[in-house]
Amino acid sequence: MNFLEKLKKHSPLLILGLFFLGICMRMPITAIPSVIKDIAQTFNVETTSLGILTTIPLLCFGLLSSVVSALAQKIGNELTIELAMILMFIGSYLRILNFSSLMIGTILVGAAITCINVLLPAIISDKLPNQIGSVTGMYNVAMTLFAAIGAYAITPITHATSWQTAVIIISIVALIAAIIWVPNLLYNQRATNESSSTDRGTNMWKNANAWWLLLFFGGQCFVFYSIVAWLPTIAMDAGLSSDNASLVAGLLQLLSMPFAFAIPVIATKMKNRQPIMLFAGTISLIGTGMMFFPVNSLVYYIFVALFLGAGTTTTFVLAMTLFGLKTKSSADTRNLSGMVQSVGYLISALGPIIVGNLYSQTHNWFASLVVIAIAAIFFTICGVIAERKQFV
Repeated sequence: MNFLEKLKKHSPLLILGLFFLGICMRMPITAIPSVIKDIAQTFNVETTSLGILTTIPLLCFGLLSSVVSALAQKIGNELTIELAMILMFIGSYLRILNFSSLMIGTILVGAAITCINVLLPAIISDKLPNQIGSVTGMYNVAMTLFAAIGAYAITPITHATSWQTAVIIISIVALIAAIIWVPNLLYNQRATNESSSTDRGTNMWKNANAWWLLLFFGGQCFVFYSIVAWLPTIAMDAGLSSDNASLVAGLLQLLSMPFAFAIPVIATKMKNRQPIMLFAGTISLIGTGMMFFPVNSLVYYIFVALFLGAGTTTTFVLAMTLFGLKTKSSADTRNLSGMVQSVGYLISALGPIIVGNLYSQTHNWFASLVVIAIAAIFFTICGVIAERKQFV
């Protein structure tokens, strides 16, 4: 037994590192829309031309998830995460220089977040197999909380200084996360010739149950990103002020925090999670159904945000938890996570586009909301089917 084998299986800073990775999972992206007009003015471009800033990360998630899984197999999960955080720091900082570097930096940030998305479930499954629910809940809370904080704080920081200063602060947070993660490199494991077949894991692309989980993940992401993109506009069309619509958008994430923590813990204690699937699908449909009625009431839309936030957050954190619960090795967890997220996020990227185009063609939200409702029913059915077997 060598020296490392005598040590604990993971660094004492692993959980703190996972918390900071959770902070960085959404904040570098969700903070930007609040200062889009300031960015457009700085770089002398049309505001509408910056809409791609929210699409680029989704495309990265879809196109690079399988690449991340293959890279981690060669160099190790922990080292891949470290390189990703350095990439995030560089990419985030590049966004303040000029329009071209803004686009390049956004791609780098999207690529870095893809690494976190894919590898965190595998790392937790490998290093903390008895704490999958609680640790997954912890980083989901960090992700949700700081996504909301970033979206709100960037505006007053911009007013007091500049949007560039706000982005630099976000970049520094990524750098801190990279520094905190360094001790985990002592426990980095990569594939060896002797164990290559084991380290490679199962080919999830040939697994029917993995495909049902993929469709569940893609459907719930389709609903979530459609809601994130258009809920404020739907609320304003119902008569709410822009300030109240922004409040509703923030509450969509804040009100979902209890579910972000509780669902992974509950899911680990259940052998069959079909009731959770049905709960999430039902309340997502209730929230969507409420938007068919353009009620000019902040309280009404707070309940819309509660139902939609609870439904979409439940499905997302459940999917991230299932990557570890439905596999028997960290290699399989990584492969399942990469496979599901690669196609799943490409499906999700279509959501805001389809919903927005339907609205522009019909000049009302009826057809768009019908599509969201159908997607909610679809992901619920796929999730229930995926839960027929304990493992993929």
